[in-house]
Amino acid sequence: MKGAVAAMLSVARAFEETAGPAPDVGFVFTTDEETGGEATLFEALDTFETLPQACLIGEMSGTPDRPSVAIADKGSIWLTLQSCGEPAHGSRPVLGANAIDTLYDTIDKLREELQAHQFDLHPDVDRILTQSVAYYAPTIGEKTAWDLFESPTVNLGTFSGGTAINSVPVSAAAKLDIRLTASVAVEPIVQRLRSYITGIDGVEIASLEWSKGTYEQLDAPLVTAVQTAGESVLDSRLFARSATGGGDAKTLRQQGISTVEFALGTETAYAVDERTTVTALSQTAKIYGAIPLLWSEK
Repeated sequence: MKGAVAAMLSVARAFEETAGPAPDVGFVFTTDEETGGEATLFEALDTFETLPQACLIGEMSGTPDRPSVAIADKGSIWLTLQSCGEPAHGSRPVLGANAIDTLYDTIDKLREELQAHQFDLHPDVDRILTQSVAYYAPTIGEKTAWDLFESPTVNLGTFSGGTAINSVPVSAAAKLDIRLTASVAVEPIVQRLRSYITGIDGVEIASLEWSKGTYEQLDAPLVTAVQTAGESVLDSRLFARSATGGGDAKTLRQQGISTVEFALGTETAYAVDERTTVTALSQTAKIYGAIPLLWSEK
């Protein structure tokens, strides 16, 4: 995010040194979006005399060659499962009940059941997904791109259990990250998960947190302002797409604040050695500088 912060600070200085844009513009910087830091976000919002009408988050959303603005975020279910077994020596596993085997088998079947579920999406989201797939397809393929959004994605993030190689494990725990496309009702899937786990001996839900995905209309003033500014600077199409994850944007939308994510970077984003270019930073700053006035005119 340091690139977007640099671009925003340069725009803030430019606004201060000139008459500035027509609408009032504020800048807020927080540090814990990835860990669900809603408290920090709401403290930041309290610094404004009135609640902002719109917000642009500087999340890297594309490159100068393949630009996009993220206008939808996925919902999520963070699920922690625990299993219990029966102890036995590793040389006589038939005399025990392996908690790791039980839990992994449960997760495997749960993943299969969830990924077989096809979403009933709102027509507005269907239109966003058309651009989303067009954006992602060149790098991951069209079918894989549709798979990201038409059914839940399930990632087994952590798995632990057992105490020694020569003993049958009596306990195991796992954490799953389940993502649901914007407009999908989360509660029915949560209930489906609870019912499924309840029917399995030796496995229980240790914790469950969830959030609902949100989205902006394709013709929302903030969306069109970003696209207009971006296409003017870059002289190329700027896709309006869904993100594959979700962070502060959905929290802000739930507070009634129109929110998108936009910044230019490089294909190294989210990799081990992240880096950007002066060109990407410069273009991002130019686009940021043009957005407030374009937004106020909508």
